[in-house]
Amino acid sequence: MQHTGYSTRIASAAALGALTMLLATGCSFSAGNAEKKDEATAGESAATVEEQPTPKEEPTAEEQPTAEEQPVGDAPSKPSNTGVSEDGAVHKARVAQTISDKLAADTGKRPDRVTCPQHLPARVGATINCELTAGGNTYDVTVTATSVNGNQVHYNYKVDSTPK
Repeated sequence: MQHTGYSTRIASAAALGALTMLLATGCSFSAGNAEKKDEATAGESAATVEEQPTPKEEPTAEEQPTAEEQPVGDAPSKPSNTGVSEDGAVHKARVAQTISDKLAADTGKRPDRVTCPQHLPARVGATINCELTAGGNTYDVTVTATSVNGNQVHYNYKVDSTPK
């Protein structure tokens, strides 16, 4: 067992890496009101999300309390890119995945599908419209960038209360 110390160091490094990824993947949801919400109205609380845009776009804005999300590596349910496009926008797949994840956390049920037709520009006030499908009904979802601070984009989403 000559290499025991080396193996222990590798195992420790792997464990620390895994812990870092767990802490950085947005495990910061509020434990406040644990009340279950209806899927159609769960987004009405305008959940705030934080994303990482490209480094070349760096406008500043006042920081506000938010749920923070960091891109995750090769998980099949996550986009394989960093969550942002090359032009300084949050990738549309990342926005859709985040909405789905937040609704699943708030309601205990994941929507059938969330789609966004375009990337969310990394500028305050930028808005895109997405679609959420749950239980055979389709709802409009409005996503608005509320602040951009360095390389972090904070945005809110709101699910319409009535289906299309």
